[in-house]
Amino acid sequence: MIAEYAAAIAACSTIQGVQEAFRAAVLRQGYATSAARAWIRLGERVQSQNYFRNWTVQWAKLSDEKGFVDKSPVLAEARRRIAPFTWHEAKEQNPPSAAEREVWGIVAEWGFRDGFVVPVHAPRGYFATISMGSSEKDLDLSPESRSRLWMISLLTYERCKALSPFAQDDKTSELTSRELECLRWVAVGKTDWEISVILSISSATVRFHVDRARVKLGASTRAQAVARVTLLGL
Repeated sequence: MIAEYAAAIAACSTIQGVQEAFRAAVLRQGYATSAARAWIRLGERVQSQNYFRNWTVQWAKLSDEKGFVDKSPVLAEARRRIAPFTWHEAKEQNPPSAAEREVWGIVAEWGFRDGFVVPVHAPRGYFATISMGSSEKDLDLSPESRSRLWMISLLTYERCKALSPFAQDDKTSELTSRELECLRWVAVGKTDWEISVILSISSATVRFHVDRARVKLGASTRAQAVARVTLLGL
């Protein structure tokens, strides 16, 4: 499923196409709303970009009127995390402020029960989220489902970033052939030890090459680095 989705996303020539593909993919997982957004700090100023919002007109209007972006507990939690998390996990981790309680209350009034959020962190204060919400009670939050949503979200984000002029910073030309080779094996699910056997190098050397590639790509995790080179056809 991931390989098929990656191919479909790579074939999208517009963010609208990516938006529709992601909407359909997460809807099958029980998430009826979704969004992809990014922020970057430029000196004292923060510039933002909405790649897409698969929201109803009414919810988008309410969010803008209430200024949910500035007081969203989901965004506050995403800035503290690297791995994906659910709304329930965010609530349990940190007691909400008065403003955040207001947001959670309105979210509940509108029938949303839970959501899933994928944070993306990069150099120069760059930050993005791919998030989705659901009104269903029994969402599949197994490790397999979470991993699938994580990779689908990262592939979606990387394609949106590639199709947008916002905060472009291509570092792929700086990758060495060995770094790219190691990332390719990571992409097909090989462990550091398995890659070390295949390439006749030590596990520590594999980790070194993968981490160097991740840093060059401005990725905070291996999964993000793999998503980036996958969509670039590398």
